[in-house]
Amino acid sequence: MIYEKILKPVFFAFDAEDMHRLFTWVGENLGRTSLTRWATAVACRPVHDPILATELAGVKLEHPLGVAAGFDKEGRMVPILKEVGFSFVEVGSITGRPSPGNQRPRLWRLPEDRALVINFGLLSSGAEAAANRFKAYRDRGRWPMPVGISVAKANVPGLGGESGLEDLLEAFQKLEPFSDYMTVNVSCPNTADGVQYCKDPAMYRECLSRLDDLHLTKPVFFKISPDLTEQRLIELMADTDRYAWAKGFIMTNLTHDRSGLTSKNLAIAKSGGVSGPHLKTVADQSLKTAYKNSRGRYQFIGVGGIDSVDDAYRKIRLGASALQLVTSLIYNGPLWPSQLMRSLAKRLRQDGFKSLKEAVGVDNQA
Repeated sequence: MIYEKILKPVFFAFDAEDMHRLFTWVGENLGRTSLTRWATAVACRPVHDPILATELAGVKLEHPLGVAAGFDKEGRMVPILKEVGFSFVEVGSITGRPSPGNQRPRLWRLPEDRALVINFGLLSSGAEAAANRFKAYRDRGRWPMPVGISVAKANVPGLGGESGLEDLLEAFQKLEPFSDYMTVNVSCPNTADGVQYCKDPAMYRECLSRLDDLHLTKPVFFKISPDLTEQRLIELMADTDRYAWAKGFIMTNLTHDRSGLTSKNLAIAKSGGVSGPHLKTVADQSLKTAYKNSRGRYQFIGVGGIDSVDDAYRKIRLGASALQLVTSLIYNGPLWPSQLMRSLAKRLRQDGFKSLKEAVGVDNQA
């Protein structure tokens, strides 16, 4: 209630990107000392319930809830996010060369829709800077939970086709040693050239082939657009089948569809992908299609529109082994992750499950 009635109205009175930078600074500093980490854990009460334990491609998770890429772009908040109540975090997306992103403003709140319009366009300091920072974190033991690293091609003029793929591969090679798993973002909706590898069969196959040449050591997930046709999604999965290192898909990225949105800020948010409950139906349908056609070959991370325990539980039952969120954290506050996981554990027990793994895909059998 304090967050909803007092803090959020104050935060929402300021520019969304400025507030995000402030919270990144606060989170980074809270993670610096054992005292501030302890105090954060006392306030947020992270959940430790064995019924929620799960795993992603062999990476053990205390519970299924993680932070989606885009929130902690540079991996600065990893030391504190466990204390906030998450079990893993995906940092990035990080590009090979530095990527300045799109011009500001590039982040807008849609309060009436509990959503965001995001148009950062792959803002990144680049793989070299990230690798140096991650090495320092690892050497100091400051990454206390599993970390996925999302990579993409830089959003800079003239960088497309083969050169864009080379940029992505550079980021992958430099950052893979620091990750528990890697994500290849083949669906960023906000680049200047508008290219999404997942929508281009030839480029997606080339991406797979070039990754295979790297002799990968970590499990790889691909982040997919919610705007793919069912046929294209099935084709994409079939193209991926031959590569054993490809372990799954993140369902899904942002959508360009704005139908049904009512927020007044839409008039000023001219470009960008939409997150939040508006994404729920299409993201769930993509997850349903992917899981049903995977024949047990892949695991899935469900993201998009999780704003209640019903949303989270539905994604699990549709086939998600893990979940990610960002937008509902902004709207519900820092106690939300732990509240969500307590409610999910309660629902699992009410329905007679002995573990979260038993519930994965029960509503979506082929």
